[in-house]
Amino acid sequence: VPLVPAIFIGRVGWVGMKVTDTALLGHVGAHALTSSALSDLWTSATGVLIQGRVLNIFVGNAIGAGSPKVAGEWLQLSLAVQACIALPVMGLWALTGPVLSLFHEEPSLVNDAWYFSLVLMAAIPARVLSSAATQFLSAQRIVKPFAFAALAGLAVNLAVGLVLVLGVPSFLGVRPMGFPACPIVTTAVEWWQLGLLLLW
Repeated sequence: VPLVPAIFIGRVGWVGMKVTDTALLGHVGAHALTSSALSDLWTSATGVLIQGRVLNIFVGNAIGAGSPKVAGEWLQLSLAVQACIALPVMGLWALTGPVLSLFHEEPSLVNDAWYFSLVLMAAIPARVLSSAATQFLSAQRIVKPFAFAALAGLAVNLAVGLVLVLGVPSFLGVRPMGFPACPIVTTAVEWWQLGLLLLW
């Protein structure tokens, strides 16, 4: 039971980043919001392939049997398999533009959705590594790093997003970059979260 709050906080932190991006783009305009939604339509449908959740079971069994070396071997095997899956997923994300064009969407929306997917594609390795590290640690009842990294990522994503996407607060004198900055901020924060998790 003591693990539940930290795991819940970690999940909420990740969902919060998506909500933050949506809110920021909603203030940029309807075109930006629609483009990101179109991107999410394709990337979510294909990104599910890299969301394996079986590693914690194997690691938990190995740790319970007193074989930490086997747990490490499962982690390495999981990373190898996930890397083999991640490459085709990255290829699918790179095809966002041509795929969305098949649905006869407005070209400007398709181009922006394609850009959004291409930038977020750079976060796929970070997502795979974060997922593996989180499962490896949580199987050993170590969940605080995941919760901390998730909350810190949410806060940084919101703060940097406000400044770079919307130019808020205005007294900083940062010119808002709007839509193009949003996926860059999210991708950078996901890599930063991974670094934070590993440093912990």
